[in-house]
Amino acid sequence: MELTHRFRMPLVKLVAPRSLLNLALLVLVGCGGKPAAVSGLVTVDGKILDQGSVTFSPTGGGMRASGIIQSDGSFQIQTNREAGLDVGEYDVAVVSREIISTGPNSPPRPGKYLAPKIYGKTRTSGLHFKVEQGSNEIDLALSSKVGSSAGKSKSKR
Repeated sequence: MELTHRFRMPLVKLVAPRSLLNLALLVLVGCGGKPAAVSGLVTVDGKILDQGSVTFSPTGGGMRASGIIQSDGSFQIQTNREAGLDVGEYDVAVVSREIISTGPNSPPRPGKYLAPKIYGKTRTSGLHFKVEQGSNEIDLALSSKVGSSAGKSKSKR
């Protein structure tokens, strides 16, 4: 027995075109998310930086994106809770400080800077990158010698 709609048309003939239309719309609109992904490695004088954060601020204004530096020095950027960020020009800041425990019932307090303080603000870091659509690998090679060039960008597609 064949399932039919009230107009006596087989149900499969009604569902199939809608499914194809929905699939076509999904492909055209996309699944959401940001058009660019950024990941990389943070080092200071060639040594892995194992904690902290990286912030990408669009030079033309807009939504900032950030990522946590993992124990292996790697980071991945996200905008709010969404992976990735928009394509464009970005100024970058890196903040990393020791965490000092003050006791079992007290919150930890920040200690000395592990990355030079100059990198902690986008306007003083000197780190500027162009983020392109797709996958971008941006390694941040910081220097304790202020004024030297910092950061190298490699783009992968």
